[in-house]
Amino acid sequence: MSENRGQVMRRSIGIVFDDGGLLALSAERAPGGGEHAEERLMTVLRQPDGSSIEVSETLLSTEYGPDGVQRRATLELWTDGEGGQPLRGGGTLIGATEAPRQGAVAAVAFFRWALEGRAGLGHYELVREGA
Repeated sequence: MSENRGQVMRRSIGIVFDDGGLLALSAERAPGGGEHAEERLMTVLRQPDGSSIEVSETLLSTEYGPDGVQRRATLELWTDGEGGQPLRGGGTLIGATEAPRQGAVAAVAFFRWALEGRAGLGHYELVREGA
């Protein structure tokens, strides 16, 4: 993996849980945007039966290796249910690859995920400014 550590323009996660549920997360910054708080964030959580759980706030924390690749991540999904407590989970790296794009570099990491005891597999992609 390259040492490219340009600003992250977009983060996305897609998880398929063993029980058939799904999670999709997309966070995007405007070009030259500032902190994570300025990201446009969307999270969709689907149950195995196809019903959705509305997520009002998502917190995503990422640990990076010395090569800039995302190694671990934690999630807090705030919903109207669960007695005011967030759904918590996290993921760990299986393997990663990089794909150059025009004016950007995409780092796609494949993760093992768990959310409130539900196991799953998915990706965590970062798109950074760069050559």
